[in-house]
Amino acid sequence: MPADIPYHCQTSHLEGKLAKREQPNTFSMDRYRGEDRPSNVPGTYDFYISPGDATRASLRSQRQGHIQVQSWEEDDVVNAVVATLEAIFGPEERNVQQLINVVSSRGASKAKHQLKAVKYAPGYQLTFSLFSGDASNGVRQWKMQEAINVYLAPFIKSMSVVSKFTVESQVQHYASLTFKPQLDSDLNEHYLHPDTLPNFINAAEWSLASTVSSLPSLNFLVYVPKLSESPLVIKSGPAASHSSTNSFLIPRWGGIAILNRNNDTFSSPEIITIQELEPVMSIFLMQLRDLMGLADLSSTSVSSFPITFHKSANAAPTAWELDNLLRRRAAENVVDSLATLTSLARLVTDTPNMVVLDHIQKDVVDALRDVERSCRRLSEQGYIEAIEASRDGLVKSETAFFDPTMVSMLYFPDEHKYAIYMPLFVPISVPLLMGLLREAKKWKEAKKSAA
Repeated sequence: MPADIPYHCQTSHLEGKLAKREQPNTFSMDRYRGEDRPSNVPGTYDFYISPGDATRASLRSQRQGHIQVQSWEEDDVVNAVVATLEAIFGPEERNVQQLINVVSSRGASKAKHQLKAVKYAPGYQLTFSLFSGDASNGVRQWKMQEAINVYLAPFIKSMSVVSKFTVESQVQHYASLTFKPQLDSDLNEHYLHPDTLPNFINAAEWSLASTVSSLPSLNFLVYVPKLSESPLVIKSGPAASHSSTNSFLIPRWGGIAILNRNNDTFSSPEIITIQELEPVMSIFLMQLRDLMGLADLSSTSVSSFPITFHKSANAAPTAWELDNLLRRRAAENVVDSLATLTSLARLVTDTPNMVVLDHIQKDVVDALRDVERSCRRLSEQGYIEAIEASRDGLVKSETAFFDPTMVSMLYFPDEHKYAIYMPLFVPISVPLLMGLLREAKKWKEAKKSAA
């Protein structure tokens, strides 16, 4: 595959110069024309520059930013803008370059965010499950549907430009653990050691598979322990501190939160209310962000001056985060498509007897066209079309690679052919060879007698 792919944010192209003015400067990062521009176009970001007592930057949830510069000299203003752009887009560019380098070197390592995030799909099934230890805790139902509408709906609506979501919930009683939690007698509480968390899910008894959808499933589980094991916390030992969230994430699968309840404080202890679910939903929202691959720009950016990233009021992803996710997901799909096609080409080259049918060739050609279209739309800031084209290219490349005719040839080398056909042809060939030898001997004797 090529050393790199056409991948341009278009946001680092500043056309025009920053002129010193009495009033703050306003410019658009991809086209400078001196006028205010709307920031609702993906890949187009409006920055407002003004003098201040110190150099700092602030990014709003929509595609707008404010840079205050201490020195109003032209070079200092340009350096502040460049440093801000590097802090925002530098980590993204390095992640994509790392992805390209890994595939180019046929490596298996992946970036940290890729190990947590699920593989891109146009749709996901979100399953929220309540597992109650036994009837002693009094839990009968929960207000999960209302909690989803209040806490999760804004996030799902904003993410619909990337993937669609369907949501279901379930309640299961008498969901016992596969092991007994340890007791901290000093604090009168039970705890789970982090080493036991991989065995937390009781796969033999807990029903987690969705029967209503074929989409990739993400599971979010609330566990209410039985009274004899409550309160239940996560910590590494009796003297250790508790987990701040009392939850944990399972990469590419989902998240689990443990909910300890004091029935004496509730008027209806059999119902888990929306207020009780608020901290749990906040945890699930953060876990869902990690699973979807949303980058936390505030934790990845590095700059010599402070940069403030403002969050959305309703916890939905910001426009910066959505653009970042769309570009990165499209780039991942493009690189995965090229890697799959490269593996297919290598397979065909290494297996001369392999028959490649016409429809496989068509899938390969169409996949390459989709990859090219995705790269072109990325460079044109058409991120929605880019991710759709990259998804089509990935599907077609995998369809070609895993075609049944290709798989059968892959696991049917020449040695297998010899093993199958020799028992058939050897018994037939022996009499034929013996007959040929007899005829050759008679022919020689006839020739000798004639002489």
